[in-house]
Amino acid sequence: MGSCCSTNKVVKETYDYPDGGVYQGDLENNVPHGRGTIKWDNGSLFEGEFIEGRKNGRGLFRWNDGQYYDGNFKDEKFDGYGEYFWTDGKIYKGNWIDGEMSGQGQMIYPDGRVYSGSFKADKKDGDGEITWPNGNKYIGGWKKGKQHGKGVTIDKKGNKSEDIWNKGKKQ
Repeated sequence: MGSCCSTNKVVKETYDYPDGGVYQGDLENNVPHGRGTIKWDNGSLFEGEFIEGRKNGRGLFRWNDGQYYDGNFKDEKFDGYGEYFWTDGKIYKGNWIDGEMSGQGQMIYPDGRVYSGSFKADKKDGDGEITWPNGNKYIGGWKKGKQHGKGVTIDKKGNKSEDIWNKGKKQ
């Protein structure tokens, strides 16, 4: 038979973070563990999963300026699949590693451009495709956010041009 009382029992309580955030939700060993919400005086909030006081698992972080991230966290950072929405209308949907856009993703820009492809350290990097609102496309290599290496430009009429790019400039 087990004990009737456990010191690490999960309870619904509040917890004050040093940065002024106030947590309400599941506690284990007197720290956030399970599901809960942190609210800050400036209006920002996080609701999601915690492990040993840290954001881990699925969550939604909403900043007081209207930006928000909905996705996975690992040790307080965006990690795994997530979607970030900026106040200017820009949207990223894709993979994150250690708090940075990294791996496969899609960036949708307010002006109608759409990039789908690889990211590294928050920049387009690797193979990818960007489409402009007028129908023009670039399909090819990227490095540090700029067209780089072999690429094909296709205009809205279907005319193709194969070129070599270096740091965003056609060679």
